[in-house]
Amino acid sequence: MIVGITSLFAAQGFAADSPSAFEKEMKESVMRYRSGDVSEALTFLTKAKALLEKEQSTQVGKVLPDAPADWKAEEMKVEDLPAYLGGGKAVKKLYKAKKGQEEVQLEVFYGSSYIPLLRGMFANDAIAKAQGYKVKSAAGEKVLIKVLPGDNCEISMPLDDEVMIKLTGKDGAEEDMMLKLLREIDRRSLKSLVKWWVGNVFFHREKMLSAWRMASVLLWNPRKKNCVSFVT
Repeated sequence: MIVGITSLFAAQGFAADSPSAFEKEMKESVMRYRSGDVSEALTFLTKAKALLEKEQSTQVGKVLPDAPADWKAEEMKVEDLPAYLGGGKAVKKLYKAKKGQEEVQLEVFYGSSYIPLLRGMFANDAIAKAQGYKVKSAAGEKVLIKVLPGDNCEISMPLDDEVMIKLTGKDGAEEDMMLKLLREIDRRSLKSLVKWWVGNVFFHREKMLSAWRMASVLLWNPRKKNCVSFVT
């Protein structure tokens, strides 16, 4: 466990000699827990989780492609998905043609229970077609393409049960351009990154509490070799 949590901090650049905002929140959480104020401890733990989720979204955004020639891209945005869409998060990036009105909204969804349901469509092409989708292949992955009003289209590519890429064209954005943009996404890095974050000890509350207890252990052992200490 000590090795695991140390690796987690090291992977994110949390050095013992330069406490990050995350480490400070974790330290406060442990201190409140030690003093018997569980409510405040949970508050600081929630803040620590939010900081990690922000870092996660930033790293997801880094694997999204730059704007193609004659296009420009807006700043990445992150949204929490509502419960009726399965929860999770969405990282979004809007691409706009420099000449013309065409737009492509690129979205990466992760941690949503909706994704496995959509993946079920890939198991049977007939089902996907019955739902109004065309089934194609892009960069070795199956994609679902749906024609939208105004000669536009929507392209969905679930990479696994935890990650889905979606592109929505507007004002006549061409399908070929959207597929080209899709192929430029570093899908291997994206899957690896999201799997690591979805599975790490801070993504679910129960596992967060496990990390909290481990942080408490580390606080008691600030001089232990190869351990990260929250003691300043």
